[in-house]
Amino acid sequence: MRVRLRALLLLAVLLPGCAGTLGKLRRAWRTPGEKLAALPDEVGRQYDCEHNRLPFFTLERNEINPNRVEAGAEFNHRMVYALCPRRATEVVTGTFTTQILFRGRILVRDRIPDFELKPGRWVLDSFVRLPEDAETGIYALEIRFRSAKVHLDKSLVFGVEARQP
Repeated sequence: MRVRLRALLLLAVLLPGCAGTLGKLRRAWRTPGEKLAALPDEVGRQYDCEHNRLPFFTLERNEINPNRVEAGAEFNHRMVYALCPRRATEVVTGTFTTQILFRGRILVRDRIPDFELKPGRWVLDSFVRLPEDAETGIYALEIRFRSAKVHLDKSLVFGVEARQP
């Protein structure tokens, strides 16, 4: 497995357009869902949560792979967050909204009213397949989380290109 991973990484570096290739490789190794990356104690030490106002929340990564996609293709949205709650097992519940915009218009909106941010560090991967007839241009993926204690608003842009015959 290590040999295969090294070979893929070497190809990503050597191939022209390696940024797009690297994004495709990242997407290929990911699976949808959420994964615990670090326990609350580790996150608490890293962010000195004992001396912070709680709950402490930070979005560590928010990315799209690849960030240039052909119409009809799929991209990966990865979000990594860390949470230190007031109590060790407490969650922060709120509304999580994801939108895709093109030319200022909302094309897709997904709303989860009882989304839980969990203690520790979590990696969330989702995959979006674009329609075959998606127009060429610049799109935005916006995420928003609202609760009484935590607010989050982030936006990422990505490019859609015509499908190559």
